[in-house]
Formats: sequence, structure tokens, C-alpha cells
Amino acid sequence: MMKRQTMNKTWILMIALLLLGVLASCGAPADGTEDVANTPGGPAVSEPETVPGKVTHSTQGVAFEISPDWMQAEGTDLFYTDQNEVYGLNGVSPLGSYEPQAFFEELSAYYGGQFDTFSAPETLTSWQSADGAECLTADLTGVYESVLYCTKIVIAPQKNLVLTFAAQANKDRQEPSFVWLTLNELCNTLTFEIGTRDEITGNTFLCGDGSQLCLQDGGDFRWYQSAEDHERQYYEGVYEVYRGQAAMDQVASMTEYGLTMEELERVLSASMNGYIPGESRPIDYLYAMGELEDDRERYQVCLDTFYAVILHNQRLVLSPENVEEGGNSTLYIGFYLPELEMADLTNCNAGSNTQWTFQEKTA
Repeated sequence: MMKRQTMNKTWILMIALLLLGVLASCGAPADGTEDVANTPGGPAVSEPETVPGKVTHSTQGVAFEISPDWMQAEGTDLFYTDQNEVYGLNGVSPLGSYEPQAFFEELSAYYGGQFDTFSAPETLTSWQSADGAECLTADLTGVYESVLYCTKIVIAPQKNLVLTFAAQANKDRQEPSFVWLTLNELCNTLTFEIGTRDEITGNTFLCGDGSQLCLQDGGDFRWYQSAEDHERQYYEGVYEVYRGQAAMDQVASMTEYGLTMEELERVLSASMNGYIPGESRPIDYLYAMGELEDDRERYQVCLDTFYAVILHNQRLVLSPENVEEGGNSTLYIGFYLPELEMADLTNCNAGSNTQWTFQEKTA
């Protein structure tokens, strides 16, 4: 993927919110008060208490499990325990076109001086989420005055996400090993809600030109010139759908289109900075990086929302009695945007943009 050698100021400020947002949202624990928002309190113990059952917390494209007796801090995805410790998701950001290790090195270096004491590894470690997504992680530990801050950085390149899971406790009342044990238990339940299912197969779409594409679960399709008129001539055939890395591999293998894996990865990398539906332009990369002002709506895409769809036109049905055999195949590549229930695609045969808007499950 494309690699940037430096980070701009806008990105650095955004990263600041990822790691240190807990400072402002929860406040530093203070001794001698019963205020649940400010007092972690309670003696240190060697291992967390066993709480029957877990509750799934879903937010910002991810989900994780928490104890049912934890209390959520208003306006955040952080939770107080009965010991007034804090655990939860502190920040979510797109990875964009940054290499994970370069991103982490910048992050670690920038925040090394934000604590009285601070420790972080030099490299990321491979890790897998509960639903099998390949991730990279690193554990950061800092102490600021009387507060212990533990932060697990989770970078999921295939989801285009950087997550910071945070824990906060009074350093004199709780052992770091206990805090990390509890935080790791939470992180080990992490699952993703982005790009988790095939949004194309078996669905009916309204195309940008007013035509309608009906994809059957069994692999057959019909393309009607109008969604309102199915009596006129239509095309039918079979189709293939590929998603994620399988889509990248399939397109790169279709050498007749001249798209190499390197080119596809560059397109994916630039798109992950903030995707604008429609025919994108090279200058959109500068808008996405904050180097030019832009107020257009952007959407988050990732490897797992990238699709390749191949329509094999086999017949033109003029009427039930008049069917012309034969046809060509068309490759479409692009992203599915769940917020819009729409696939924004490039017709690789014609070199044009098309948008398929979901209508219903094909009957």
C-alpha cells in the first residue's frame, strides 16, 4: 500500500484524541471522595471477580463484551467498574493510507512525553480478533500524577480502523497486571461490524440509469431496462461476486483489464482516506488528508467492503418465443456503502461509473 513518510498536523491532533481523550472524559481519580466519576477506590486484588454473563456493547462499527454491572460514562464508550476503574473504547479512527507500523511509531513518539512515566514496545504484534480479523496491537502504559493509564492500540488494516482501548485506575490502589488482565479480557471479545457480509449476492438493485438488476441467490441474474417494465426485452445470464482480498486477487488475475495488484492496492489506500461516491479524482486525495478544505460527505471504506462483480450476459430475451443466445461479460469493481445501501462501482469494460442502490431481496 501507499506509504506516507510524514504525518500532517491535522492527523497528529486527531491521534491526540485517540490516546488522551480519557483524561478529559473521565478525569483523574482522586482520593477521599465518594464521587463515582473521580474515585477509583477499593483495595487491589490479584484477579478480577467473576461476573456471570456478559453484555455486548456495539458502537462505531465494532462490538465487545463488558460486565453487566459496569456503568457507562455519558457520551463515551467507557465504563466504570464498582471499583471506580474505567475500561472501554476510547478512540476510533480510519487508518487511511498509513502503514500500520509507521502510524504506530509516530503515535508512540508523539505521546512519549505526555506522561510522568511511559512505556511502549518498538513494534506492533500480530493479533486476531474474536471474529478472525487479522490485526496488529501494542500495549502502552503511562502514569500521570496518581493515575495509571493502560492503552491497547488495535490496528485492523482490512477494516481500515485504528482502535484505542483504554483503562484507567489509581496507581497506588491497583496493580497494573490486574488492569491489563481486565482490559485484555475485554479486547479479546472484539468483533467488527464493517464488511462482515456479502451485500450484493441475491439482491435487487436500481441502477443509476434507471435500469434494474435482479441477482438470484443461485447465481442467475436478469437486467431490465426499467424497474417498472419487465415486459420489454431484458438480458439474463449468470454472475460472480468476490469481496475483500478475494476481489483484489480475482481482478488482478483478469489480465485483459490491465489492473495489477499494486495499482489496486494504491486505489484502496487512497480511498481509505475518505471515500466520495462517484467518479473520484486524484485531487480528492489532498482533500481527504486535510491539505485542502472540503465539506463534501465522505464515507469509510476498507478492504472488506471492496467488491468485484462479473456479469456474464448469456441471452437477450426479446419475448418468450424470441431469445437470442450469446453475449459478453462485464466486470464491475468498487465499494459498497452500507450507510447509503449502495454499491458505487466502475464498469471496467466501459470505464464509467455506476451506482447500484439496494431495493429488496430478490424474490
